[in-house]
Amino acid sequence: MKIRVLVCCDESIMSAAMRALLDQQPDIDVTGYTTGRESAAAVAEMAPHVMIVVAPALGLDDKRELAELAALTKIILIAKAESAHRSVEALCIGVRAVLAPDSSADDLIHVLRTVSAGATMVMPAAARRTLEHLPQQGGSRRTARMAAELTPRESEVIVLLAQGKSNAEVAEKLSVSLATVRSHVHHVLRKMGVSTRAQAVAIAYETGLMAAIGRTAEFRGQEG
Repeated sequence: MKIRVLVCCDESIMSAAMRALLDQQPDIDVTGYTTGRESAAAVAEMAPHVMIVVAPALGLDDKRELAELAALTKIILIAKAESAHRSVEALCIGVRAVLAPDSSADDLIHVLRTVSAGATMVMPAAARRTLEHLPQQGGSRRTARMAAELTPRESEVIVLLAQGKSNAEVAEKLSVSLATVRSHVHHVLRKMGVSTRAQAVAIAYETGLMAAIGRTAEFRGQEG
């Protein structure tokens, strides 16, 4: 089955470039193009699997609109973020991926396919490294509490989700069933007090939980 994609873009030149790129992909079916103002109605009418939103049609300041769209379909936002925190904010409201305007065509297609497959969030490796060095928010106590509550397997799952792995890819990587992965994800969300995997990953970066998990893994390795 082809990936149904809706493009939200207010600039005709960018829309034409997007059309030329997406039309070359045999597994992608572009259902249409819309503007920021008409985006909600277009999603309701066309029911895309993924929606690519190109700022300034909607941007990082349009949190309410993006959250509403994210409740209806999977959103990939192409926008310039002044800081990594801004990308985290978008992920916290349900956006699946944030790409810079100068991202490569290969990056966009890879992100689109991976998000369609159910990944939590996808960013090029360089962007993920930026998130790993975010100043911690929310205090060390919260980070320590979350790290302590997650089992070693759940910690592995959150790391793989942060890498943009789908449930199926996590199952293959850990050599467990898909049902087991879904159970782990459910427990991770409950323990972190969030409702989506994107929110869990964003908070894991912003609070320093990802770094704490890495330190714990190193310690366990030394013990072994």
